[in-house]
Amino acid sequence: MERLARLEEAAGGLYEALADPSLGACEPGLPDGRTALVAGDGLTSRMVRDTVDEAVRYAAEHRAALVLAFLGHGFTPGRSSTLHLMCADSTEDLRQDSVNVSDLLAVAVDHPGVGGVLGIIDTCHAAGAPPTAQDLTGGARGGRTRLGMLMASSLGQPAVDLSFSRQLAGLVRAGLPGAGGTLRVGEVLDALRTVIVGQDLTGFDFDGDGSAPEPLWIARNARVREGLLGGLGGRLAAEELTEALADVDPRMPVPDATPDLRAAVRCREQLLHLPASPARERALRGVDGLLVAVRTVQFVRGWIGGELTTDRIRHALYTMLAAEGRLPTGDPNLTDVAVIDELTFNHPATEVDGRRAVARFVALLAQACGKDLKDPELRAWGQRIEAPVEVNDAIVHAARRTDSQRLSLVVSLHSSLTGDWPEVLDGWLLLDGAMVHHEQFPNEAADRRGAESAVEEAVQWAEEHAATLELPLKRLDLAVPSGLLLAWRPEEAGVAMLLGIRYDVRLHWSSRLTPDAVLRSIDSVVAERWASIAQCHVGAPVDWLPHEDLADPQTLRDHLRYGRYTRGIGLTRHPGADARLMEMLLAYTPVLLWPHAAEGFPAERHGCLDRNWWAMPGALARAYRERWRGDAGAGLADLRAVWDDEDWLRFCRFFRTSTPLARTREERNP
Repeated sequence: MERLARLEEAAGGLYEALADPSLGACEPGLPDGRTALVAGDGLTSRMVRDTVDEAVRYAAEHRAALVLAFLGHGFTPGRSSTLHLMCADSTEDLRQDSVNVSDLLAVAVDHPGVGGVLGIIDTCHAAGAPPTAQDLTGGARGGRTRLGMLMASSLGQPAVDLSFSRQLAGLVRAGLPGAGGTLRVGEVLDALRTVIVGQDLTGFDFDGDGSAPEPLWIARNARVREGLLGGLGGRLAAEELTEALADVDPRMPVPDATPDLRAAVRCREQLLHLPASPARERALRGVDGLLVAVRTVQFVRGWIGGELTTDRIRHALYTMLAAEGRLPTGDPNLTDVAVIDELTFNHPATEVDGRRAVARFVALLAQACGKDLKDPELRAWGQRIEAPVEVNDAIVHAARRTDSQRLSLVVSLHSSLTGDWPEVLDGWLLLDGAMVHHEQFPNEAADRRGAESAVEEAVQWAEEHAATLELPLKRLDLAVPSGLLLAWRPEEAGVAMLLGIRYDVRLHWSSRLTPDAVLRSIDSVVAERWASIAQCHVGAPVDWLPHEDLADPQTLRDHLRYGRYTRGIGLTRHPGADARLMEMLLAYTPVLLWPHAAEGFPAERHGCLDRNWWAMPGALARAYRERWRGDAGAGLADLRAVWDDEDWLRFCRFFRTSTPLARTREERNP
């Protein structure tokens, strides 16, 4: 076949447009920071297949959508209608040493964890690329697949001079007037058909996954500004107002978002003078949303001011969304403008507008920044955005949440000298992290049933004190020896109701309460590692150890001593009954995770931990509840965790240095 002189130019231009964070927003689809632009004279069919296979697995690991673009010479063998891509070792019409594009796409779209596939095909016979309907609907995912495709030509038709790829790259950079914030297959196809002649451009769009958070899109629309003029309005406000006002009158300008809001108020007055219609009502809601968003950004910056940080914005946003079961699937833009824009314009369909969500976020943010929720300025802001009731409700909600976090019960099984079930369990009731009561609870049989009864007795004892304090008890911390951690699930204890239903049950390593000399010597190392873990906000800071890395205890011990694992440690398989392994690992890390399911926790499942890391260990408690209630998608519930965070390390230091040995009930009441 003749050499395609503009192949690398076209491929490079398309790659750059798709990789532009403000346009295609793609990240490289290969691990280790390698470029995902794979081109050159020596590219063999095996290299193509291996590269795509690696990209599919990488996308699945990150629960990401995958864009696969194939540019070059293509053919359909004989009378077949299946597209084959030619490589350095290919011969036209011979299937061997060519790449069956349809098969590659079918494998990619059906791979568990892949969030959807976008195929861009610029070859002759490009319309032969889509997989069969049976491949899309009858594979491992049972049809819950998503595939969007743009193809440069129909079957039996040539594609000329790679004009399809070059025009597509130009369209992505220029955007489409009148379209929404993102460009989808149909919109792009229609636009390209107006500029490419002599080729029958073809599109394909299949969506069998009703749980997907959003439709597949090719690029962000460059014609929709990232934010409105003035800097206080976000991207969603721009998108909504652009579309809504165009439906009312294409000549009506989109108001800017300057602090004085004159343009927005003037736009609202113009809309009110128009006849009532669904289009006008949508535009009015958009303008009202802009007014709410800008006034909220102004208020937050003025009232909270210097206490506003990215960490506090993240904490408030994720706390609110987790309680509502609508956590973001990606990494949101955590500026005040972007978050308030998102909450204002991306509200649940059951709500008329975003005022309730905005009010809750601001109340939680104020709380995180140490502001007084009784400050009159907060309610005055509620009046300005016409949401006094929503703001009052948000204040009550935030106050209740604070009350629910003040009390915690610590129950420890550390008193057993053998690491087995102890004869006595210790209980401490903590208020704002300080001990207010201590009691001991007997386990005369020194067995599991007796220990669980003692834990329930401790819970009843703590609930009585909680009632006196008029505060709810929602957290139960259990300090457990290494050997018992592997077999015992205390959250499933409880005669009338599981403890894990009533409380957030957290597991800790009891040996930190009574450490030997070796543990004391590296106590500061564990504290430093927790501080490093706590600073991670994207992904899970966990070093995953496959089973083979645990086979030689001496080698593992050397790796730990040499500082190879500086983060949390995760095991991909259950360690069986190996208590010594648990002790070795817990000596060096404050966070240890392991699966309790027989199939383990392979790499393709790690994404659920990455997405929920910010909410750990509470996310684990919620996942257990979802599993018990039969809710789908609680994959995190297959994990167990020891979580020795800063609060627990502080309690252990307090216990070792300040807590006298408690007298038993019999000693206090002879």
